[in-house]
Amino acid sequence: MSILKKRTHKAGSLYTRYIRIFFSAEIISLVVFGILMPFFLNTLWEDEQKQKLYDYTQNIAQVYQEYIHAQSADDANAFSMLCYAVGSASKASKADIFIANVSGNVIFCGHMAENNDMQNLSMTCQEHSGMQIPGEITTGIITDGMMATIGNPGGYFEEDCFIAACVSRQSYDSDADAIVFATQNYKTGLAPHRANFIRIYVLAAIGFIAITGLVVYLLTYNLVEVIRDMAEAAKRYSKGDFSYRIRMQDRRSVREFDELSAEINSMAESLEQLENSRANFVANVSHELKTPMTTIGGFIDGILDGTIRDEDRDYYLQIVSDEVKRLSRLVVSMLNMSKMEAGELKINPSEFDLTRQIVGIFIGFEQKINIKKINVEGLDSLSKVYIEADPDMINQVFYNLIDNAVKFTQPGGNILLSMYIQENNVIVHIRNTGKGIKDEDLDHVFERFYKGDKSRGLDAKSAGLGLFIVKNIVELHGGEISVSNVEDKYTQFTVSLKINFSDD
Repeated sequence: MSILKKRTHKAGSLYTRYIRIFFSAEIISLVVFGILMPFFLNTLWEDEQKQKLYDYTQNIAQVYQEYIHAQSADDANAFSMLCYAVGSASKASKADIFIANVSGNVIFCGHMAENNDMQNLSMTCQEHSGMQIPGEITTGIITDGMMATIGNPGGYFEEDCFIAACVSRQSYDSDADAIVFATQNYKTGLAPHRANFIRIYVLAAIGFIAITGLVVYLLTYNLVEVIRDMAEAAKRYSKGDFSYRIRMQDRRSVREFDELSAEINSMAESLEQLENSRANFVANVSHELKTPMTTIGGFIDGILDGTIRDEDRDYYLQIVSDEVKRLSRLVVSMLNMSKMEAGELKINPSEFDLTRQIVGIFIGFEQKINIKKINVEGLDSLSKVYIEADPDMINQVFYNLIDNAVKFTQPGGNILLSMYIQENNVIVHIRNTGKGIKDEDLDHVFERFYKGDKSRGLDAKSAGLGLFIVKNIVELHGGEISVSNVEDKYTQFTVSLKINFSDD
């Protein structure tokens, strides 16, 4: 027992394990997503950054053309406006924007406006002085009309960077006047991008974990509550308490759990009925066996010890014989009942005259019928009806029904027998006058050990198995049996049997 407890404690509850597995899977997913996502985002960011720098170069190229036109008109402010535009674009884009001639020499940049008085601008820049763009780069740009790339073409720049370039022309067909460059160190631009991504990702991950954690907590708790309820039910059932039911109301659950709960409750009801039936079976069998055995034992002891006189011995021995026969019938009935419930009762069908069999059974009850002066009607109007069934079993069916009819018909009463064929079935009605069956007992007459006469008066020697066995035999033959009743007037049993047992 202690080992089991240790194992259970070590394994932990389903709820804890489910939460732990979920959060582990969620964290692993977030980590994998956090590792892979930057590769996809970097590609988008690089394309966006290259396009942005290229747009700046186009704008500066347009400003440069305006400068060319203003210069031809001898506009003194054109140069300062160009430098100012280049400087502003450099600050806005956080890139180094400059203009080079077709030979690759830098002729304008934003530093010229920063390092000089706007009224006395110099045409030189310390940072770009002596800077010479390689001919293969300028030639390629002039040929293609633009450049937008990442790297260090020709090894000219110190580190990999974003490079965007746009050719400035007076018209579409004219030669290039200059080339506008925009460069930005790759690592310098990447740093704020990564910082933004990490900040947004961390906040999103925390929010995601919090929201999904709350949802999973509620759902998991609900599911585990159902499982705990099922475990409690199983624990009680194992101890023989079948009264516990899994709660179905006021609880949100998934359809599968609801269906499983309903099935378990249905199973519990069946087990409870079976247990009650078993207890009733034991009690009834004990009673039915005890009564005749007590009678037999008492009379035999009386004969042996001389309490019963010799002249009365035959009378009491006859009672003992009747009780032994009663015990024998009870044992046979219980054996048949057990075989029926186990599906072991074999049917040996053969063709026989059902009318002749029923008439023969009535003849066997002739003495009892005459003693009670019962009027039997319908026998003279019966025609021969041949059916395919087990003769012995069908004989037991009608013997029990006729025995009940004779037993419960009041003296001077009537028994009415009718039989007719309907399609492939023969229908037999056996009606007897008398007190009938109480309405509350009508639905239970075919249950085993059930006796409607609680006083055990007319049916004192019945074990309550006859109609139960009758119903099972009829159903084994694919037939049906029913009972109808009018209290204080009559009771009628109706049996429907197939003429050909082999037909479906």
